[in-house]
Amino acid sequence: MKKFIVFFVLCVFLFTASLYKREFDFSIYDNLNVQIFTSTPQLENSGSIVVTANGMGQIISCTYADYKLLESNLNDVSGVTFIFTGDKQTYLDCLDKLNVKIVKSGDTDFLGYTNYFDGGVHAYDKKVNVQGYFDGQKIFIGTPLLLGSY
Repeated sequence: MKKFIVFFVLCVFLFTASLYKREFDFSIYDNLNVQIFTSTPQLENSGSIVVTANGMGQIISCTYADYKLLESNLNDVSGVTFIFTGDKQTYLDCLDKLNVKIVKSGDTDFLGYTNYFDGGVHAYDKKVNVQGYFDGQKIFIGTPLLLGSY
């Protein structure tokens, strides 16, 4: 009976742990900036937060620290892009750390799925929630897709 109780508690713990959303810490990357795409105007320029209106809502450009403060208070977020400097190895290491399951990739871009992000869209008959691009100097990681210019 004791073995069953221990087994049951272990199963409940593992199930609960699998429901917990892990968060990826982008702050480890150099010169990190964040672009938040919202469909509803919500903010104005303030300090390090730069807001650009577009035909679909707003693009909020800010530091990662500002993003962490803002993220739970924003509505109608259609996507987020993390932009940081690095080389090809940094780009590949980021994919590895995000544990991306690649759906489609090229030499400098990928489309995939990670448990670090919620939501997603369908592409190539699979659910995807992360897209990335490396331009030789900057790395762009977007969820669910890269939005805007890169």
